[in-house]
Amino acid sequence: MISFRDWMAKSVREYYRSDFRKDFFTAPELDRAFGYALASYMAEFIRGYPEPTLFELGGGSGILAYDILTYFREREPDLYSKLRYCIYDFSHELMDIQRHRLGEFEGKVFWTEKFFPLQGIVFSNEFFDCLPVHVIKGGKELFLDDALGEVWANVSDVRTMEVLKRMGYEDLFQVVEVCLDCLDFLKSVAENLLEGYHFVIDYGYTSKDLTRFPEGTLVGYRAHRLYSRPSEGMDITAHVNFSLLEEYGKDFGLERLVFTNLRDFLLQRPLFREELERLSLSDRPEDIERLSRLKTMLISMGERFKVLLQKKL
Repeated sequence: MISFRDWMAKSVREYYRSDFRKDFFTAPELDRAFGYALASYMAEFIRGYPEPTLFELGGGSGILAYDILTYFREREPDLYSKLRYCIYDFSHELMDIQRHRLGEFEGKVFWTEKFFPLQGIVFSNEFFDCLPVHVIKGGKELFLDDALGEVWANVSDVRTMEVLKRMGYEDLFQVVEVCLDCLDFLKSVAENLLEGYHFVIDYGYTSKDLTRFPEGTLVGYRAHRLYSRPSEGMDITAHVNFSLLEEYGKDFGLERLVFTNLRDFLLQRPLFREELERLSLSDRPEDIERLSRLKTMLISMGERFKVLLQKKL
């Protein structure tokens, strides 16, 4: 018998050694305007650092890194000259894809499987949702038997119950997912940020939204289809509990500066608004197609995705 958390951790690692790009797309893959908007935002926070680092958690296909670096190279050459970009990843298959895409930035981009002390911004887009979760219901935890059948037994990690108590979830009569790995990553981020910020974009919820998900948020994706019962060979994700990141962030010296949804965040970026307006006035087929993709970003992802910015105190 294995806890769902441990099974999910193993399955996710194996999944990201495959060609996951056939199963889903992310905002950076919709349009470069996403990466440019993030880059223009982050530039204002790192401008005063002598040697700023952008540390991306989970580089995916490398397209977000490509767009961010392209923005800095073209529009912020002075900042680009002193900037270093580091991608944290565990999949060597993904690293190879990223290196191929980012070949023109050789010497500017580095890869790591460990955290290190830095001054700058640690950021991620759809990273925390892939971290494994403990699934709790009625004080019991979900395990899987040898045939992957569900077994509810005693909670495997005492920290899980401590989180439920601290967050006020103990008496909820529903499925609750507890991501201890999220807290471990958050602590590592804080410990290695000598000065700077933690910037998260992901789909998620806050404590006040939790009752909207009585059966939890775990889902799987395969070939752009969503499955409510995730299984091996698919992308397995759980919504990110942003209240958890904020609450425990305080313990680690991370102060919330911004929390909003993706739509409002993007529409507050002058560069994104200008591009949206320019495309809306164009009758070129390629611009019409790009406008459609930006609308998908704002409408389909705009409310579900949240944006959190924390400052290291």
